[in-house]
Amino acid sequence: MFLINGYKQESLAVSDRATQFGDGCFTTARVIDGKVSLLSAHIQRLQDACQRLMISCDFWPQLEQEMKTLAAEQQNGVLKVVISRGSGGRGYSTLNSGPATRILSVTAYPAHYDRLRNEGMTLALSPVRLGRNPHLAGIKHLNRLEQVLIRSHLEQTNADEALVLDSEGWVTECCAANLFWRKGNVVYTPRLDQAGVNGIMRPILYPFAGTILLSACRSASFSGRGVAGR
Repeated sequence: MFLINGYKQESLAVSDRATQFGDGCFTTARVIDGKVSLLSAHIQRLQDACQRLMISCDFWPQLEQEMKTLAAEQQNGVLKVVISRGSGGRGYSTLNSGPATRILSVTAYPAHYDRLRNEGMTLALSPVRLGRNPHLAGIKHLNRLEQVLIRSHLEQTNADEALVLDSEGWVTECCAANLFWRKGNVVYTPRLDQAGVNGIMRPILYPFAGTILLSACRSASFSGRGVAGR
């Protein structure tokens, strides 16, 4: 099921900048018992991304209600919210573009996720590396060609997920997940100030690492040379 600007429909203007340039951002939320998990964090993520991308939005209360309404129709699922700059502007210019477009969709929860959670997963080092760009780093923007290529290469292996480096060879993330690892009593996660997506769970896990699991959770740089060839 889809909602576009509050209406049930499945068609989008071909002039929308989401299709023309990937000009927008998105988030993907877990739906449990018909409710959006970590709803406020997902709203905040979209607001932060729109601010950095200079996309003007004034529909946050409506969007929150639409997320709740759509989630109620799928007891156990995944809710995706896309925000684009809308239509307008000549070429790459954003002048006279808008208003922003919001697109919501909900699907069933993938059954294999439970298997991976219970049994663990195997990783393959991806040959595709992420470009470094501090202006876009951390944002879950609509330009996902790198991830499409990473996934395409991954599907030619027997691995469940890809371990992804940036163009300088630093460990950054997985294809569709953030990465944490333990060394001694410290949990590390890659720095994401040059590339990668800042996932919803990263700030949530930080305090748990310090109070429940291990001594600390630190953002760090880790060279891919330590995993190459494994």
